[in-house]
This record gives sequence, structure tokens and C-alpha cells, in this order.
Amino acid sequence: MKSTYQKNLLQEAIINCLSGIAIFADLDGTELNIVSEHMHVSRFEPGDIVFAEGDPGDEVCFVVDGTLDVLKIQSGEVEKKIAIKAPGGSIGEMAVIGNFSRTATVKACTDATLLTLSRRRFDQLCDEYPAIGVKILRSIARMLSLHLRDTSQELLEVLTH
Repeated sequence: MKSTYQKNLLQEAIINCLSGIAIFADLDGTELNIVSEHMHVSRFEPGDIVFAEGDPGDEVCFVVDGTLDVLKIQSGEVEKKIAIKAPGGSIGEMAVIGNFSRTATVKACTDATLLTLSRRRFDQLCDEYPAIGVKILRSIARMLSLHLRDTSQELLEVLTH
């Protein structure tokens, strides 16, 4: 009985977290409940590597609490911070779309809790609930398009200065 209560409490917490993440903004309560069943909770301490640049990518991560540094290898060995991910942020979206290796290293700055969705679980979700899969894929495509637009603007600014 107690373990069912704890499981329900955890699922409620996961649903609450998902409702604050842009990729899931188009999902209703029932759909969030279904997605929550496919999520895994991971915890990291400061300095822990979530994943390293070049690693195989097989899951997308959503920041519940804490902060993460996104680092790129520069000049072969020096890591340059290119972004900070805070609660509500996501990393590794391309990993659930295709078999892409990680394009950056992600390291915990603080204690951090992440919700992760593996490619296998995402595929299962899409097979069982295609309408939910379409909504999530549209959100990922919208987000990646915005990132591409921002990157293009930054490149233009570098080239014109």
C-alpha cells in the first residue's frame, strides 16, 4: 500500500514538472499522465558529467532542479561554456529523433534532478499514443527551429563584425 502511495506521489511530481516544460505545453492532463509513465528520474551532484561530447545519444533530459553547464571542446582539450540549462530546460532533443552522438558535454553545476526520456520509451509512446507523439515532435521541431534561427543570427553577427 505504501509503495503505491509513493509511486502515485512521484508520478504527480513528474506530471507537475512536465507541465512547466515547453516541449509538453500542448499536452493535457491525461496526456501528461501517460508521458510521466515513460520518464525516469536521475540525480547528479556538482561536477558530475551527465554525458560527454561524442557519446552516443539515446535520451532527452529535462531539468527539474539545479543547473547544468553545456560545454564544447575547443582546440582539442579546452572546454568552453556555451550554455547554462536551468529548471524547465531540456538537453539532447535530437537523441530521441535519430541516432546522433552528443554534440556537447553536459556537467552538473549544482545538485540537479533530471527527468529523462529514452529513445526506446519515446518510440513506445509514439507507437501506443501517436497523437501524443505528434504533439511532442512538433514541439521539438519548433524548438530546434528557434535554436537554428538564433544560431544563424549569431553567425551573421560574427561574420559582419
